[in-house]
Amino acid sequence: MKAKLLTSLISATLLTACGSTPMTPEEQAMASQMQQAFLARLQSSTMPGGSATQAQETVEPEIVISENELLAQKQKIDLSGGPAIFYREKDGILINNTIFNDFEGQVANFGGNRFTGEFTYAVKNFNGSFSLKYHKANSQEAPVKIATVLKRGNQFEVKTVTGKTIPGNNVIPTSDGFIVGRPGSAFRYTIGDNNVKSISLLDNYHIAKYQNGDAASTGFILLEKNARNKNDNVGGLLDTFKEMGSTFGLNKLDDYVLVSLDGQTIVPMDVGLGGKEIAENSNCTRQNSVINKCENVDFRESLYTELGLPNYSHYYWSINWVQTQDGPLAIYRTSTKIKIVDINNNQVHTAFSRVLGVNEFDVIENANGTTGIEARLGFSKEKIDDIESFIKNNTVDIEPIQTLQTS
Repeated sequence: MKAKLLTSLISATLLTACGSTPMTPEEQAMASQMQQAFLARLQSSTMPGGSATQAQETVEPEIVISENELLAQKQKIDLSGGPAIFYREKDGILINNTIFNDFEGQVANFGGNRFTGEFTYAVKNFNGSFSLKYHKANSQEAPVKIATVLKRGNQFEVKTVTGKTIPGNNVIPTSDGFIVGRPGSAFRYTIGDNNVKSISLLDNYHIAKYQNGDAASTGFILLEKNARNKNDNVGGLLDTFKEMGSTFGLNKLDDYVLVSLDGQTIVPMDVGLGGKEIAENSNCTRQNSVINKCENVDFRESLYTELGLPNYSHYYWSINWVQTQDGPLAIYRTSTKIKIVDINNNQVHTAFSRVLGVNEFDVIENANGTTGIEARLGFSKEKIDDIESFIKNNTVDIEPIQTLQTS
């Protein structure tokens, strides 16, 4: 209604302005153009879908700084603080046995370097996005934000504070930045580096969703073999036979592989894809004090069970890799053994063995720079205080690093 009144007023004004003298064709054309231009401007500012309304709804972009400015902020943080022991908890991370918190939200993931204390972590925001921040253990400075991660369906979009946008399927924080994975490729961002470096992946593999080692300090990242089609009966049977064969020592799996960031070194590990999912029951009816009858069962990948305990069947708890004073070492669990991979010397040492199966193990990073392993074998626990010393003195149960299977 308001627009109609204004339209009438404009028309009357234009006619009156010309007085009683008839307008020439040129004057009429000019008046018509003025009227149309004014109406278009008026409609755009009053209609719900107009451009002026859209401009008001447009979110202002964040202030972009240069890589040199961000690097200067990082270096200021690095002036204080030092080495630290990092340990993942269900609700965050422990740093030197103290829970680390961020006032902006819950810490969701991290990558840390124990020798320097540097780490990058993800904070979950109230709107569903994540902030990636850099910090150093015991630094006197506040953490600095390096990127925002937006989730769009099953995809992620990482926007750095330096103006870079990197989309992908998963985001892995590292102690000096982050890695974004895509099918068949990956990209590494390092704080202060203007160039985002590409990482070549193996055919038929992708970056594993969960990483139990820091890619930046170790130089290695974990890959997972692409899953077969669940509806493929032949493929499903083949996977089952491979898992059974591995259990009885008839063959080795290569579903998980450590690959160096330069693509020169490949470390297959005898760990299978099975076991990473947990069952979630819904539409349940209590039958008695012990039994519930549930109509639906869904499966999803999870590091923890419904009771909040570690899902030790998940590959995350079966594979670990660390940087040591003598180079990178990988530790992994098969159905009956725990093995230590001396990557630089191309050797695999058996640390623990039990025919009836190995329950789980913990990697213990000590303040003096050494690394230990504690394993649960049935109802007992066994421990190696220093795995570097162990592999130097071990003379039995040594084999070369396995090779990738041909099929």
